[in-house]
Amino acid sequence: MKESIKYQRKIIGVESKLGFLYIPAHGQEFMPAETTKVSVWLEGNVKPFDLNYNADHKRIFGLTTWYKKHNIQPGTVLNIELTRLQVKVSVAHQELSIQEEETEQDLIDLSGLSSGAKGNIVEDRIKELILLYGQGLLNVYKPVVDNRGIDLVVMQNGFFYPIFIQVKSRFNAVKKGSILIDISESTFAVHNNFYIVGAAFNPSTLELEDRLLLIPSKDYEANSTLVSVNGKNKRRFNVSLKEGTKAKGAKHFIKKSELVEKLMEKFEEMGRYYK
Repeated sequence: MKESIKYQRKIIGVESKLGFLYIPAHGQEFMPAETTKVSVWLEGNVKPFDLNYNADHKRIFGLTTWYKKHNIQPGTVLNIELTRLQVKVSVAHQELSIQEEETEQDLIDLSGLSSGAKGNIVEDRIKELILLYGQGLLNVYKPVVDNRGIDLVVMQNGFFYPIFIQVKSRFNAVKKGSILIDISESTFAVHNNFYIVGAAFNPSTLELEDRLLLIPSKDYEANSTLVSVNGKNKRRFNVSLKEGTKAKGAKHFIKKSELVEKLMEKFEEMGRYYK
C-alpha cells in the first residue's frame, strides 16, 4: 500500500470560481470515506489548516482566499501531494504530463436543486441583464403569484405600457446541444406584448450561454408543436444550439447583450401606437 502520491492538477474554471480542489480517482484512496475535515498545508503558510472535504463529490473546500492570493486561474497547474494524514498544495513552476480524467461538467452537481429553484436562478439572471444593460431606463417586476405564465414584467421609465416575459430555462441544453421549451397550453396566450425568453444555463461555468431565444408569442404559437406530457397539453419549441444552424426557430437567437436593445425597439414601436 502506497504511503503517499504526488501528481499535478490543472485547475478548471468552476474550481477557481468556487474555491475548491477536486481529488481525482487516483488520489481518492488517500481521502476519508466520509465527509469531514482534512489537514491541508498550502504553500506560503507556516502551518496546515483543517478544511472541509466532501466525500460525495471528492472536493476540498475553503481555498478561495489562497486561490486569490496566488492568482490561481483556470489553467494554473498545482502540485498535489496526498498522504493519509495531510494534503499538500503548491503552485507548479514546471508542468509535467497531466492525466485529464474529468471534465468541468463532472465537477458541478446541480441535481439537488428543484426545478423551481433553477427557474428562479435564470429569471434573476435575465432580470439582471435587463437592469444592467438598461442603464436605468428599464425596470423589471416579478408577479406576486406566477400562475399565468408571466415571469417578468418590463417597464420603460416614464411610460405605462409593459412587456410581459415568460422565461424558460434549460440546465441540460449545452450537453444535449439543443434547447427545448415546453409551455402549458392552459397558460399560453398570444399577445403583441408577450415574449418568451429561452435560456441555456451552463453548469460548468455557472452562467447563461451567450445566446438567448427571444420569441414573440405569435411566432411561438406558429412554430411550436402541440404535445402531451403526463396528460397535459403543452406547446413545444426545440432548436439546435449549434452556431449557424438553419433549423426552424434559429432566427430568434440573440446575444445576451442584445436583449435590452430588442426590448427598447419594442417599446419604441409601442410608443408610436399608444400616443
